[in-house]
Amino acid sequence: MEGTSFNNLLMGFVAGAIALVTVHELIALCLADAGHISRTPWSLETSELTGLPQIVTDVVWGGVWGMVFAAILGNVPQGSMTVRGAILGVVGPALIGVLVLVPLVRGETLFLNANLDLIWPVLVLGAGFGAATAWLYGFFTAGGRLP
Repeated sequence: MEGTSFNNLLMGFVAGAIALVTVHELIALCLADAGHISRTPWSLETSELTGLPQIVTDVVWGGVWGMVFAAILGNVPQGSMTVRGAILGVVGPALIGVLVLVPLVRGETLFLNANLDLIWPVLVLGAGFGAATAWLYGFFTAGGRLP
């Protein structure tokens, strides 16, 4: 995280929050409509973790992951932000977050009990979220110019 300014971390948070409430939830809607996930996009149901509406909790986590992306991508990100973000989204929020940390916290089986029908939608959501977050972060750090 050394060398990443507070403003860039803030931009990462905003990028992650926007990517979560738009791209992530649109992908979740498509997956839910196709019957691949049971998750409700933009859910206002109370989160077990925070007691707040689920979408609010999700947006905060999206912002936190956006800050992690900002720390990894640096103050002046270079290269294909979409591809780099998709990779970060699969590794960070999907693999580390949903498939390892969430089950550990809940006392459940890691990696969704190796059920590929449950795993691939998580990876798709992570890739989409990551691609959008990194692209937005690149856009914001480039002063509103396309990265």
